[in-house]
Amino acid sequence: MGLTGKLFGKGESEENWVSPDSDRSVSQKALSLARQGRFREAIACFDRVLERDPENVKMWNNKGVFFDILGRDEEALACWQKALSINPDFAPAWVSRGMLHRRRNRLEEALACYDRALELDPDSAVAWYNRSGVFVAMRRLDEAITCYERTLSIDPHFVAAWIDLGYAYFLQHRLEEAITCYDRAIADDPGNVRVWSLKGGALYALGEYRQALTCFDQVLSIDPEYAAGWSMKCSVLYHLGMYRHALACADKALEINPSCELTAQARKMLLSLMAKW
Repeated sequence: MGLTGKLFGKGESEENWVSPDSDRSVSQKALSLARQGRFREAIACFDRVLERDPENVKMWNNKGVFFDILGRDEEALACWQKALSINPDFAPAWVSRGMLHRRRNRLEEALACYDRALELDPDSAVAWYNRSGVFVAMRRLDEAITCYERTLSIDPHFVAAWIDLGYAYFLQHRLEEAITCYDRAIADDPGNVRVWSLKGGALYALGEYRQALTCFDQVLSIDPEYAAGWSMKCSVLYHLGMYRHALACADKALEINPSCELTAQARKMLLSLMAKW
């Protein structure tokens, strides 16, 4: 989830601010500063609000999010604890805590936070989505899929949930269902490189090489410097017997990412095959 989602919640707009001093306006200003790498000034935005309104749980939560981004775990946790000491039923602070625990691989702690958030707000798409990620990390894919489905029943346009549900299906070798999910994500976000790559990978696994090639061409039309896209296109072209074109893709991938050992091995194999002609 992006920084905007952490501050404002899934689906909330950054536009149409009520006043320069509103919580949302302050958070938007902090977000703009953060995108410039000016995190100290961003945090100061929250501090100014908290000086005049020390029980503003939204600002405590958002300040904690910025400390979390900076890797200052204890300060982040202290902010969320402060928010919860003011309002123990403030679900976003439980979600924020869960996200930090998840990134630190403290999975049971993360799950407990998301469960608490959902007790307080059963229709939080963000909490259901993040809960599913914990189950994926635990390799409990059926439970993850149930959470992704609940997320999408609340917000059918939650692109990341469609992508991750598709990947969960992919891990279960349910490739056609994965592709259906990727298509739903593409419908809402046609410029998403990751989803085109994953769809191409699922088609590749099905042996649908021509359709996979179309996906990887789309990936590279969006981001010509995406090394993995060139590598996957190389693999598809190899299976189609188009060795010279595959070699050109391998060269391009290694030009962008010279340290990719798998692509280097594929290039070596292609040169060996072509030498036998």
